[in-house]
Amino acid sequence: MEFKYHHDLKELSKLAEDLENFGESHDIHPGIMHCFNLCLDEVLTNIISYGYDEGPDEHAAHLELSLDEGTLTAVISDQGKPFNPLEEAPEPDLEAELEDREIGGLGIHFCKQMMDSLEYKREGNWNILSLSKSAEMPALPED
Repeated sequence: MEFKYHHDLKELSKLAEDLENFGESHDIHPGIMHCFNLCLDEVLTNIISYGYDEGPDEHAAHLELSLDEGTLTAVISDQGKPFNPLEEAPEPDLEAELEDREIGGLGIHFCKQMMDSLEYKREGNWNILSLSKSAEMPALPED
């Protein structure tokens, strides 16, 4: 399925709704969809907030969701400034006291922790970030 989000933070609620509907229609556990919502909310927020020099206009981010052989993949693309969040986003200092930490950087860190794989590429004028995760909930450990 394909979705389009305009350059406006109000689109985050549409993203959450689209993910919920996709998860329900494909019988994907809400916990898996929650992980995708957290990550894609972070990515879309960064695209809207930092991807373009000018304010809201016709810019949009495109999202493609697919489920193939038990793996859920989200590919989000935009024509903003070239930016590879997997290499260019600063690593957060998780050892520092909360009041001493730099603002930002945790979102991509959490995405790296929650997803099975993340890949970035730049094709022409497009930033393309792929996030994949098994759509199967892991079994709970037995006592």
